[in-house]
Order: sequence, then C-alpha cells, then structure tokens
Amino acid sequence: MTVWADQVRLQVRLIIDQIANIRARSLDNDGTMGVALESYYKMLDDLYDRDLRLAEVRDKSDLVLRVEGVAFDGDPNLQLVTSIFSNVTSQVTGLTKAILGVWADGRVTPKSVDLGLSGIARGSLYFGLKAQIDSNKYPVLGEIDTLFDSTRRALKIIDDVAHTIEHDSDKVSLEEVSEIIVDPKIRDAALVAVQRISPTGRRGIDAVSVSGTEGAPAELTNEHRKAIRQSLDRPVIRGEEIEFIGQVREIDLDSRRFDLRGIADEQVRDVRCAYRTVDISPRNLLGATVRARGLVERTNDEIPRLMSVTSLSIIREAPEHLI
Repeated sequence: MTVWADQVRLQVRLIIDQIANIRARSLDNDGTMGVALESYYKMLDDLYDRDLRLAEVRDKSDLVLRVEGVAFDGDPNLQLVTSIFSNVTSQVTGLTKAILGVWADGRVTPKSVDLGLSGIARGSLYFGLKAQIDSNKYPVLGEIDTLFDSTRRALKIIDDVAHTIEHDSDKVSLEEVSEIIVDPKIRDAALVAVQRISPTGRRGIDAVSVSGTEGAPAELTNEHRKAIRQSLDRPVIRGEEIEFIGQVREIDLDSRRFDLRGIADEQVRDVRCAYRTVDISPRNLLGATVRARGLVERTNDEIPRLMSVTSLSIIREAPEHLI
C-alpha cells in the first residue's frame, strides 16, 4: 500500500539534493545563485506546509475529503465547517446502518466514526475520517469487529461510488455502480450518502474531492448531485412486482426512503423501500404496519433488498410509544 508521507519525504530529499548540486557547481560570484535556488526553496515550503500535512492525513485516514470554494478563501464560518462535519458524519453513519441491517438498531451512532480536522488552506478545507469503536458502550468482541468492519466498508464504498460517477456529471449509471456494489440496498444507501456529500452549489462551496487510501481524488460538483438525485427517483435496475407486509422503520423523509421490517417471509429480514408519491402522510408511517407493493430488486442469491414502491396502505397504526 502506498505510504503518502514517505512519497512526499522522497520528493523533499530530491529537491535538497538538487539544491546541493547547484551550490557545488556555482561559485555565485555575481550573486545569481540565490535567485536560481528560490524556486527550489518555494517547492520545499509547499511540500512541508501543504503536501506533507495532507499526505499524513491520508496515511492515518480511511477516507479524506477536500471541500473547495470561495467560502474558504479567508477565515471560514465556524457554522459552515460544523455543518459540513455533521453532514458527512451523518451520511457515513446512515450507510453503516444500511450495511449492518437489523443488527444496527441502537448500536450505530455518529460516535462510531472518528472525523478529524486536518487543516484549512486558502480555498479549501481538508479532513480525514477513520473507523473506530465507540469506547463508551464497551461492546463484546464480536460486535466490535462487526461495527468496525462495517464502518470502514462504508468509507470505502463512498470512495468507490465517487470514483465511479465522477467522469459523467450528467447521468449516473446504476448498472456501473452495481458492478462495485452488488447489494441493491447498500447501493441505494451509498448513492444517497454521496449525493448529500456533493456540494449544493450554494454557501460558497464549488467542489468536494473524495480520496481513499490509494489513487487520485474524485471531484464531485453540484452537477453530480443533480444526476444522483435523478437516478434515485428510479432506483431499481430490474425487478418483479411483489407485495410485502411489514413494519416501517428508519424512515428518511428527505430521500423518501424507509426500511420495512418484520416481514413474514423468512428469507426477508428487511427491505429498503423508495417511494415517490403516496396517499399517506410519510410522518404517519414510522412504526406502522403497512402493505407495500412495488418493483423489487434482489441480490445474486435471490433475496429481495430494494423496493420501488407503487402502492402503500396502513394495516395497523404505529404504537403510541413509537409515534
């Protein structure tokens, strides 16, 4: 695996060697050597002040984001920086929950993700994310491994999706994304996460670059955000019409998604449901038992994972303690 800080240190040594060669060959009788060396000194300053710091963050993080725009030309607004942190952490948490499924209930919180500020440079904000365990809950060893692996996987998936869609800002190919994320439920949750991480085009943010432990960053713009949103309106690639009865959990009003749990079919533990227009107030759905019908996409082992809902009706209202 590439060690980014070592690569920068190697560049530093090469420049120092070049400076030494210039000094050895020049007598500097006319005072021109200092002028000739100035560009090399500038390279060293940049390597130490910018590149080495970023490289060390990449080495210590599972995912690094760079937010760029006029909002960071001067001293950025603290509320803006806080809102960026909160948004990214929420998206990673949500994707981790989708990966874990029903096991995640009550176990996954934003504290599961260690998000650290690596630095602010003119025109940009750098920060790294790293999977860690919430030490306050003292989970058993098996839970530690499951939560840690799922959080780390969520960070890797965000990087993979960003690099898959970056080359076409007009349209997102669900087929291409499905080649790297074969589970339809996780694919849909990942696209929602990347869409929300992408810039809105407002607040002085022009682009968000995403990079993992290897490779060049993938740059996301407001055009990518729009393209992802359009793809999310019809999230099922291929499916069959099925009806399920279950309980609505983990509803997301903004993305128009909810998890359907407690389904009678023993093969189906939970199905992620996407709805566009329903005759029921979405706020009344949480905790209710419903009959959902729509196009369902399965995994390779034929387990239903993602439904594009065409009709929805409440069979039993939510218990009072869930409302």
